[in-house]
Amino acid sequence: MRSALRILCQHGEEALKSQKVTTQGSQTFNNHISKLPREVWRKPLISKRVANDIRKVSIIEGSYGTFCTTTGVGWEKQWDIILHSHRYEVNRYGGMRPSKKTARQRNRGERAEKLEANLESAGELIDQYYADREEAKIEDKGFEARVKRMARGSAVGGGK
Repeated sequence: MRSALRILCQHGEEALKSQKVTTQGSQTFNNHISKLPREVWRKPLISKRVANDIRKVSIIEGSYGTFCTTTGVGWEKQWDIILHSHRYEVNRYGGMRPSKKTARQRNRGERAEKLEANLESAGELIDQYYADREEAKIEDKGFEARVKRMARGSAVGGGK
């Protein structure tokens, strides 16, 4: 984490961005080109995981919004757009809005209300279930029910 802070002090927001770099071509002994120069993407100097850790620490310390290049304390607000570029969407009027999140996060309040409503009637439903089971047991104590159970068991292969 210290090295990441040092890199942030040196490079600033460029350390959080991936960079497109042109590689040099290589030639062999008789001026034969073995590799052509090409453009490749290099990873950011600071990974997203480490950058998120630094951001969280600055929020806890209360230094979020400012960054001191001499001490390496804090986190600039504009770096959030670079770090979480997929979370924000620019509309045609130039404003930014956060993503709409998952359906589970959006409907959390509705699910809580539904759960509370179901909990109110849960006691009655449980009592009704046990009452129905008792009635079913009383009906099945006759001779015909016993013969049916025995016949069902022999069809499966369990009765002897």
